[in-house]
Amino acid sequence: MLNEKIFSDMERDVIGEVMNISLGSSATSLSSLLGKRVEITIPKVNVIEARDLSYENLEPAIGVEINYVEGLSGVNLMIWKRMDAKSIIEILLGQSIPDDEFEMDEINTSAICEVMNQMMGSAATALSDFLGKPINISTPMAYEIDDKTEFKNKYFMDSDVIVAVSFELFIEGSVQSQFINVMPVSLAKDIISNFLKSTDVVEHEAGAVNEQQVEYAAKGNKQENYEEDDDEDEYEYEEKPYVERVPAKSGMPKKIKHRKKEQQPVSVRTIALEEIEEEDMLSDEQMSNLELILSVPLEISVEIGRTKRQIKDILEFAQGTIIELDKQAGALVDIIVNGQLIAKGEVVVVNDNFGVRIVEIAKKDELIKITL
Repeated sequence: MLNEKIFSDMERDVIGEVMNISLGSSATSLSSLLGKRVEITIPKVNVIEARDLSYENLEPAIGVEINYVEGLSGVNLMIWKRMDAKSIIEILLGQSIPDDEFEMDEINTSAICEVMNQMMGSAATALSDFLGKPINISTPMAYEIDDKTEFKNKYFMDSDVIVAVSFELFIEGSVQSQFINVMPVSLAKDIISNFLKSTDVVEHEAGAVNEQQVEYAAKGNKQENYEEDDDEDEYEYEEKPYVERVPAKSGMPKKIKHRKKEQQPVSVRTIALEEIEEEDMLSDEQMSNLELILSVPLEISVEIGRTKRQIKDILEFAQGTIIELDKQAGALVDIIVNGQLIAKGEVVVVNDNFGVRIVEIAKKDELIKITL
């Protein structure tokens, strides 16, 4: 079977474990997005030829294409039930959609792409932590699979060997289903290679630590050490540091003479430091550079508050909709420079324009960090 020819048992286990960790993170992300418990079970890894890829139990199906753009190279395909996608969209919108009225139009496709973006983004982050290198993906593309042959031929030749990883999917109160993750062998081997490299690094570091521990113990630093001589009748005890041995007669323990290291007296006195003025610390060139930096314009914005809303609520926004923020009336507003909070103030009116009077300001060192 291809399972045994292409990958060893250990390599298939690596694929399964990596996918289990990354998709497990996706389940957490999807759970937060939907506000429901989500479970994605332990994966089942299959190595097959593209012509043998079968997903009749998922039809009618939708495909989601994700490309790795950093850290790994290759395409990652996900095959979902169309009805599972409908259930997810219903949860997001907070309303039921009749089966005959549901279609993967632009809005629904965008919603599924965003769900996949959240899921696979979390998976990429988990994979990055697991492999110890940056992993980034492209924006997912979702579409309905109308023709199975056309779908396969878009990515693979019939004779190409692929890795199909199936998962059981559970979404509280709405979905009890499965989906399939498909990748080329080259991508699977890339994942295995990176995993083994990260494992070697960990083992090397652990070995280095153990060697240091052995060396430390061998030196007997402030510890009692027992040493055996070639003659089984002779032995010695030593307490380090500063041990001076005295030869002993055969058959008797060696006597050890301890001596203490003479401690030299330490002279402590106060040193007077000259005051250094800031002007003396900067050269003419540095002062010129500082003037250039201080003339750089920065964008200042004022934020009166924030809030979070579900996608279904945002889709219902219309003229006259009131959005409640997280700050009470009269509270200080945030003054933000280049995305960083630098001060707080109160809103005033200046010549028929809004303005802000600064009431609190960040520390000077924090302001300097913002400009760097």
